[in-house]
Amino acid sequence: MKSHTHFLSKAVFTFFIIICFTHASAAALNIQQQRSLYLKAQQAFADKNNQLANQLTAELTSYPLYPYLKLLQIQRDINSTSQQQIHSFIKQHKNSPIAKKVQASYLKKLARNKQWHSLIANYRRLPLTSSYYKCYLLQAQINTGKGAAALKATAPLWNVGKSQPSTCDPVFSYWMKRKNPTSDLAYQRSWKAINSKNYKIAKFSQKHVTKKHQINSLNLFWKLQKNPSLVSKSNTLSTKNNHSADMAAYAIRKLGAKQTDLALKTWLRDRNRFNFSKEQRSYLNTYFGNKYAKATFYNPAALGILQKIDPLYKHDEVSEWKTRLALIAQNWPMVIKLIGDMPQQLSAKNRWVYWLETAKQRANPKKYKANYNNIINDRDFYSYIAADIKGKPLRLNETKTKISANTSKQLLKRPSVQRMSELVKIGDTAKAYQEWRILRDQLNEQQQLAMGYLTSKWGWYIQGIRIAAKLKSWNELAIRFPRSQNKLFAELGTARGIGSTWPVAIARQESAYNQYAKSPAGARGFMQLMPATAKLTAKKHKIKYSGKSDLFDPRTNISLGTAYLSEMMQRFNNKAHASAAYNAGPHRADRWLKSRGKLPLDIWIETIPFDETRKYVQNVLTYSAIYDLLAGRKTNMLSRADRNKLTINRS
Repeated sequence: MKSHTHFLSKAVFTFFIIICFTHASAAALNIQQQRSLYLKAQQAFADKNNQLANQLTAELTSYPLYPYLKLLQIQRDINSTSQQQIHSFIKQHKNSPIAKKVQASYLKKLARNKQWHSLIANYRRLPLTSSYYKCYLLQAQINTGKGAAALKATAPLWNVGKSQPSTCDPVFSYWMKRKNPTSDLAYQRSWKAINSKNYKIAKFSQKHVTKKHQINSLNLFWKLQKNPSLVSKSNTLSTKNNHSADMAAYAIRKLGAKQTDLALKTWLRDRNRFNFSKEQRSYLNTYFGNKYAKATFYNPAALGILQKIDPLYKHDEVSEWKTRLALIAQNWPMVIKLIGDMPQQLSAKNRWVYWLETAKQRANPKKYKANYNNIINDRDFYSYIAADIKGKPLRLNETKTKISANTSKQLLKRPSVQRMSELVKIGDTAKAYQEWRILRDQLNEQQQLAMGYLTSKWGWYIQGIRIAAKLKSWNELAIRFPRSQNKLFAELGTARGIGSTWPVAIARQESAYNQYAKSPAGARGFMQLMPATAKLTAKKHKIKYSGKSDLFDPRTNISLGTAYLSEMMQRFNNKAHASAAYNAGPHRADRWLKSRGKLPLDIWIETIPFDETRKYVQNVLTYSAIYDLLAGRKTNMLSRADRNKLTINRS
């Protein structure tokens, strides 16, 4: 009875909707009404309510997102849609992502129905370059007497270090029945798979390896995989084996996780013995440099080890950590020497200009005063520290490129831009970004920048930030630093005693000011809260919270985020330390403070072992100052108390 009632109520609702649209068709629907009906149409397609879906689609022919409904209609009715209808739709929407979606559905239908000649002809109209559809084309060639062409194209598809889609199985089967692959090709694929860490594929490919020396080479790798310490014996690998470098690189890295000293000794012995690629050399030199430099507690021997790893300063990351180790030791002559030995393009960065001048004053405080003039007028972490030290105002250096009204007007006339705007308004930024990826190749730089301002105006702030970054338009602060929720941040941040701009800076760094941001780990919203943290914080501070979906609500997210940030401030009593705790967790911040907490504040920040957290803390402090300046407030990046903790001010 319950299901019968549900069916009747749904049918009545459907009838009601259709009647309403019949009356509404007499008068044009406004954009809000069209948007609402579009969402209902989407749901009707999802519910397989074909009558309602068709009725709504017919009512929305003038709505910018009508092509997306037509796409759903074609995909649903693909078996009864004519080739002419497909061609017409693709031609009409060739500069949009939906054209390829329709083509994909149609090619699948043709393959399913074994209409091979038609598949070849239609594939040529709009080629889909993924292996999935390439293999459909090869299937079609095999089944239309063009097997020779298919065989020629199959080897490159098979000889990759990953698994290919199921559409390739019939093609590979046809190819293998004709005495393929050769031992050499199978050997190549095995090593490609090994280097891509796809070991199942490597073992599968090895079944086709028949040459004894190739089999022995692969079997040696499997021995090293089981026991990587074998690589430490100089007679395990031979310089005559072309893949000894691959085996050594793998085994040394794996050995390094548990026996770092032995692994490093082996690497220093073998790195000029085998023909390692540039990427392998860079990776292993940097890996060992980081392994020794980033230990929780300072190791006085680490600097000497890094000098052995990279004596010629070929690896910037190792070069920088050499200098950071000297900073931890506060060995000022060594800091000066190491920066002087850096490649010029590295030592010229504001980071190392700041530390060179600071070290010069600390090495000879009676005769030398740090000269930060070359960086003090820039807008970054080191420039702002320098300005704070010298008592100079912080610089915004803002630029707002004048974009003509006509440029924006012409962009807004483009169907793709209209679709993007509507997709953003209904919260489907994934599809909006697909539209953008096609559109951007049709625009010049001024038009792209104009799109940055438009997307920011729509509330799609992260896209404006991305466009500015892609164009290297670093001074376009209006789109790089959104302020739509600043009143809410000010209200809730002030109530928690942490001010108005620090939490905004956290949100800008955490989510690029994206209300709907979701990290791979599950953090959500502006301030990227994990659901478990949100639940505990809500309970502790008596904030209404029903579940993780609430974290996409600005007030809820910012209420919880500012509450948690205030906890970190109360615990650490310092914005830099609290910001590090917000990003990496308070347990890690505690550990770093235990090991290096007595260092000057700027050295502590500079030597945070996590690259992400170091950059995070520096950006948050810088962004906080920028938001103050954008609001018209005079500010320092650091409080008076924190300025007194800087290297230059410590005795």
